[in-house]
Amino acid sequence: WRRSARRLEAEIIRDTILLMSGNIDLTHYGKGTLNERSNRRSIYFTVKRGQLIPLLKLFDAPDAMQGIATREQSTVAPQALALLNAPLIREYATQFAARVRATNETPIEQVITSTYELALSRSATADEIQTMNQFIQSQTEKRGGDAHAEQLAVRDFCHLVLCMNEFIYID
Repeated sequence: WRRSARRLEAEIIRDTILLMSGNIDLTHYGKGTLNERSNRRSIYFTVKRGQLIPLLKLFDAPDAMQGIATREQSTVAPQALALLNAPLIREYATQFAARVRATNETPIEQVITSTYELALSRSATADEIQTMNQFIQSQTEKRGGDAHAEQLAVRDFCHLVLCMNEFIYID
């Protein structure tokens, strides 16, 4: 009656974060790359033993040296820490925030609703809207008189959503 939550594969996590930021390059075919900052889908990474992509490796990307029927899945603290602290993820969160809040006139409630709909494919509940609104207000207040305080607070909110279990796990 209850299936355990299953984490998305490393490539899907990366591709979904790229999609949320609005930067994914969906071009088919072509040469692969070793550049982890590439906006192409993860399937186009060239696998080289000495130059593996750290984020994909952390989330159990397959070992290219051997063929196995199933992929190992681990859940360890460095995975969450990488999403929280990686500058590249923060950059994608900034772009995601710009995507959901195109102008400063967009109400925060609409930003929260749009973020939930895009990232989690569901509407935010009234309780979630209230909690996240308080979070954004708190982050804005912590930045004091910064002219971009609310914009940075929305970025923090988008980063938080990208780090949520609901974003990374299938229930």
